[in-house]
Amino acid sequence: MESAGRRILVYSDRQLWLLLALLLSALLLSAWWLFDFGKRRGAVELSELRHDKARLEEALQQAGQDKRRLQARVAVLERSSQIDREAAQGVRRELAKLQEELGQLRKELAFYRGIVSPGDVKPGLRIQRFQLEPRDCAGCWFYSLTLTQVKRNNRYATGVIDLKVEGVENGKTKQLPLSAIASGAGKVLKYRFRYFQHFEGELKLPAGFRPQRVTLRLRPRGKGQPAGIEQSLDWPA
Repeated sequence: MESAGRRILVYSDRQLWLLLALLLSALLLSAWWLFDFGKRRGAVELSELRHDKARLEEALQQAGQDKRRLQARVAVLERSSQIDREAAQGVRRELAKLQEELGQLRKELAFYRGIVSPGDVKPGLRIQRFQLEPRDCAGCWFYSLTLTQVKRNNRYATGVIDLKVEGVENGKTKQLPLSAIASGAGKVLKYRFRYFQHFEGELKLPAGFRPQRVTLRLRPRGKGQPAGIEQSLDWPA
């Protein structure tokens, strides 16, 4: 139909339904294509994510192995360092012990040299060394005594040692003989030697007694013996 130069198109119901069907089909095809595209794209991304996950898990596992290996290495190094420290401490202790032994040996060497080569001292008996050391109990002391015979070693020196401790008790001067303050066989000291002889023992002073000095006297026994000697020493503070 035409009116005043214009064309008017008239569609039938069948044509309209066909057009709508075509449009709907196009929409469905477009939707399916988009769905399929998204599905394929999602599958590719999922595969990539799974690959990345596997790679990260492998890296994490390798990192765990490296961590354990480093921890084991650190433990070995720490143990080695501890062993080195303990070895160094052992060496220092052993060195200190050896130095102490060396000092003692030097003292012993000087002692024996004094016996063999006494210098200008007169022949006869000598009190080479006398020492006192306190013990843990009150009034308890440890004594160490060494006698020597100088330039007269062709025969034995024999005799008895008198030891007396002088001090103050209850404001009065008092002397305590060895027999009163020593114990056991140490109550009587007898010497018999050619070169030297060593004695040691325990002394127990009575409570309230304040020692001041100790006197040692060597009393020879027998014919042809060297003259006896007497020596007094201050009691150690």
